[in-house]
Amino acid sequence: MSIHRHTTSTKTAELQREIDDIYSVQLDHVTKDFGGGALGLDDVNIGFRTGRVTVLLGLSGSGKSTLLRHINGLHTPTSGTVRVLGQDVGSVGKRGLRELRRNIGVIFQSFNLVGPMSVLENVCAGQLGSLKGPRISLMMYPKSVRREAIEKLDRVGLADRAYQRADTLSGGQQQRVAIARALMQHPTVLLADEPVASLDPVSALDVINLLRQIAEEDDLTVIASLHQVQLAIDFADRIIGLRSGQAVLDRTTQGLSAEEASTIYSSVSGMDIAEAGPGSATTATGVVRTPMSSGVTR
Repeated sequence: MSIHRHTTSTKTAELQREIDDIYSVQLDHVTKDFGGGALGLDDVNIGFRTGRVTVLLGLSGSGKSTLLRHINGLHTPTSGTVRVLGQDVGSVGKRGLRELRRNIGVIFQSFNLVGPMSVLENVCAGQLGSLKGPRISLMMYPKSVRREAIEKLDRVGLADRAYQRADTLSGGQQQRVAIARALMQHPTVLLADEPVASLDPVSALDVINLLRQIAEEDDLTVIASLHQVQLAIDFADRIIGLRSGQAVLDRTTQGLSAEEASTIYSSVSGMDIAEAGPGSATTATGVVRTPMSSGVTR
């Protein structure tokens, strides 16, 4: 009996390793109950393929940000499991979670830069998780870190702004700095929570193109939330639609036309565009705008 159990366990472990190689991130029947009948996630069962770009689409409150926060351990599921890079996020412990997060880069909608600090110092801060002790000035970072930060800034086209205050940059430039900072972690998984929501259309497209290029060059597993449908189609290998905490759409973008954008929106919003009323319109980005929704699908 004991030999049989050991053999079965070994086979199961081998199978799990194979799955982990294919899917860097796995949510296995994950539910998040915030209480009072509010489900942030409702039995979500998704695997995110290694080296692929996936976009989460959905209205405000659909569960996109909640899902991203489960991946880096900011939220703990009420039930189900989350595996990232071969580890069960819920069972790694505090130290294990800190180590895991070093491999998970995060880009925020609000950039999260320290405005009065120089661009270079903001990028160097991406290495804080791997350095011992506080760093209260740029020169307290090792020369090797400062040199690498310049290289990352050059990669996002901002090496010439290294010593400029971060808060003097445009929104698009600040998001590029945030990308450079995330790259300082040498991540294998990159999470982007509405990374272009506060940018103008031209800057948004520039940032998305940059993220796509970096993802391909570094073979990153990228999971991003967006609210522009056409931008998501251009950016992602795969789109997952969320509604009320449930995954209601899962399809690849290969061969997906702009004309199908309205169908995608209908899937994630639960609204038939033909019934949306005379005040509705489909924008160039494929987002349906109504007097009530203003097209925001966060």
